[in-house]
Amino acid sequence: MNQENYIDAMINAEAAFSNKNYALALEWFRKALEESPDDLQALSRAGTVCVPLDKYDESLEYFKKAMELNPENGDNAFNLGNAYFFHGDYGKALELYAEAEMKGCSEEAKPRLYYQMALLCSIRHDVKAALTNFQKYEDTDKSGIAAINPDVISEKIKLYMMAEDYDNAAKCAVQWVTVAPTELRSYMVYFSILMAKRDYDAAEKVISDAEKYAELDDNTRFTLKTERVSLLIAKSDADSAIAASHLQKAYDLVNSIIENAPIQQKNELTLTLAEICMKMARYQEAIDTASSLLPTDEVKQFDIQHSEPVYEGLDEAEIEAMVEEDMQSIDEKIASGEIDENAGEYAEVYYDEDGNPVREYPEGMFDNATEPVQTESQSAEQPLQGVTEPPKADYYDRLYFILLSCYAAIEDYTNAHKFGGLLKHSENIYYSYFGRYTEAFSVKKLSEISTGFTKENAEKAYAETISFFRSKMLQNPNNNFAVIFRARMYAESGKFVKAEEMANLLALDEKEAVLSYIDECRKEYQSM
Repeated sequence: MNQENYIDAMINAEAAFSNKNYALALEWFRKALEESPDDLQALSRAGTVCVPLDKYDESLEYFKKAMELNPENGDNAFNLGNAYFFHGDYGKALELYAEAEMKGCSEEAKPRLYYQMALLCSIRHDVKAALTNFQKYEDTDKSGIAAINPDVISEKIKLYMMAEDYDNAAKCAVQWVTVAPTELRSYMVYFSILMAKRDYDAAEKVISDAEKYAELDDNTRFTLKTERVSLLIAKSDADSAIAASHLQKAYDLVNSIIENAPIQQKNELTLTLAEICMKMARYQEAIDTASSLLPTDEVKQFDIQHSEPVYEGLDEAEIEAMVEEDMQSIDEKIASGEIDENAGEYAEVYYDEDGNPVREYPEGMFDNATEPVQTESQSAEQPLQGVTEPPKADYYDRLYFILLSCYAAIEDYTNAHKFGGLLKHSENIYYSYFGRYTEAFSVKKLSEISTGFTKENAEKAYAETISFFRSKMLQNPNNNFAVIFRARMYAESGKFVKAEEMANLLALDEKEAVLSYIDECRKEYQSM
């Protein structure tokens, strides 16, 4: 080995590395290894500089050789674990990180070890383990930089939000705003947490602080204004006494920014404006605003005058008999051995309204599908709880919901029927059920004034829709939306005992609301 060439190569490599000239640094580390192929420092540094160059295969080879030369060195195990981490082999990475912790790492490497372990746990959605390792990262970092690292703080916020620990998430967000007072993202994360906590006064202060202290351009100023609109709407929902004032402010703010908004945001703001009008009971304005967003071809497709009966299905008794027959058939196949008896491990037993046991199986249990099947509880989201749907579906769901609600409010049941038929195809449970229910309710109302539907059409629509909600209750007895809509439809059909049976299955606040509606229907029937 030429000692002088080796030393010069290492010096030049470190100088290039410190200036972030990674490609040149790698060239010099390679020259150092030509002089001393088994030099642990050169191997480790060469492996390290390969990472920002995306040369993961080469990095892996350097770290493997270092590990072979000194397998008892914890830093070597940690470095090799990193190589596997960047290769996407998280299992091997975790194995080597554990080995590094057991053998002991240098004071320099130890904080980075716990940081990487925290990231792995976060990838596996192991919130508790990830937070523990982040704490170890901060405890072993003698510089104190770990505790004020915005990347670490944001990752911890994500973990706390996953655990629905909003208090600790808020504390981290305050830290982030403190260490990055000009960064808008820190304010926005804090704002989102406060909105989730429904601490609207604090959320409003965060928006005001962001406007004062964050570095803003025209786009980010626009973002803050749209967030303020969301805040005003949320405050109106929370306090009915001053709802009108908040809604008027939201209405004025949207109108002040909508004209100069980019086209995509303009459509979203127009939809928001329609929602605000609906909440303000300005139904015709809401309809006019929302209708401007409807695709022309879609409007034409569903703008149909139904002069003929559209419900040609079975009546309620026939449909319920078919459901029972299906359940009995499955039980018989299990008894005969045609269906694997172990499938029963996946079934739950419920009881129908007559006290008969019903075994419910996940959808797809008995077909030939090779992919796992999601049950409704896994795949369908609960409404009005902040869960984001796919953008297009959510946009049109909201659009149809506004139009459906407003047409129903002004008793335009022809259009309510049309948009109920559209909304019932939503993947959002509440929207879907509301659309299905309102479609049937509109048929009932239209049949009373002899507009394209008969009394028989209405009875059949109610029988089919009640049976639909019944099947959803069989699949999931905790499906309160199915219970509520079913109770309403029984009441509207004059079946008050059945309606009260459904209402009694609900929690107290929901039960009282449904019982009140049943009483209204009973009084209406008595006055006829």
